[in-house]
Amino acid sequence: MEQNNLLLLALKQIFELSAIPCNKYRFVSAELGFVRSMRGVLEISEQIFAFGQPYRLTEGRVLFMHAGCIRVRANLIELTLKPHQLIVASPGTILQVIEISKDCELEMFAFTNGLMEGWQKEVLLQTFLQGRLYVQLDLPEKEEKRIAAFFDLLWDIVHDKPFPRDMVRSLISALFHQINIYRMREISEESGRLTRQEEVFNRFLSLVNKYAIHERSVVFYADRLYLTPRYLSTLIKQTSDRTVMDWVNEAVVQEAKLLLRHSDKLVYQIADELNFPNASFFCKYFRRLTGKTPHEYRHGK
Repeated sequence: MEQNNLLLLALKQIFELSAIPCNKYRFVSAELGFVRSMRGVLEISEQIFAFGQPYRLTEGRVLFMHAGCIRVRANLIELTLKPHQLIVASPGTILQVIEISKDCELEMFAFTNGLMEGWQKEVLLQTFLQGRLYVQLDLPEKEEKRIAAFFDLLWDIVHDKPFPRDMVRSLISALFHQINIYRMREISEESGRLTRQEEVFNRFLSLVNKYAIHERSVVFYADRLYLTPRYLSTLIKQTSDRTVMDWVNEAVVQEAKLLLRHSDKLVYQIADELNFPNASFFCKYFRRLTGKTPHEYRHGK
């Protein structure tokens, strides 16, 4: 398997499955996918998806929750998605679905970066396409109705023949502009509620998600946050009841699991990609943290 095919939950992968045609619950093309209900999600997930398994999103997702809840782990953080929420997750997000309630109901769409190529991009949309965005917004009734109108219109126009590419791009751009208005207001409100420790912890996690594959020392993260290693260690322990290295190791193991399960790379190649000195060191590290050797994990033992 080529490295480009490592990433799962890709539109290309779904589009090429003849068992997943378009119907009243879902629309799938090479550039955009849209599920109108939980039934549409389940019909697709049965073909390509396994609960509890981490996946990297090739394309980002915009998800609109209507009922029930979903427990996920997104970029190391366990979250609960609830009704009246809008969730935006960038391409490259590592996502693990833990549990979906039986009464869950949602809408969701995904689109390739290529769809928006050459289009004037709103600031938040640009951040999204660059793989640096996870947003989870609670929507008041008025805002929820407006987002619902965007979803209704998008669902309607994607079925036009021929595919109205520019209309779709305009609507996606307008939706992200609207989301950014809500997001900036929420950030302004939250800034008064977050403690200094919480702010540093959030910045620390962003750094871990970005650098953990290659940087595994407390000093590195402390320097990036302009803190002493001792102070950072104390702050992270007090805020999360976990150590700096607990978070770093979890990110590394998560990446290792993705490579072991979804690529044909040899163990020594994975060790090199994850910046380990040799395969033996990587194997001992992986086994210490997971209780399995890389070979055992790869083959589901």
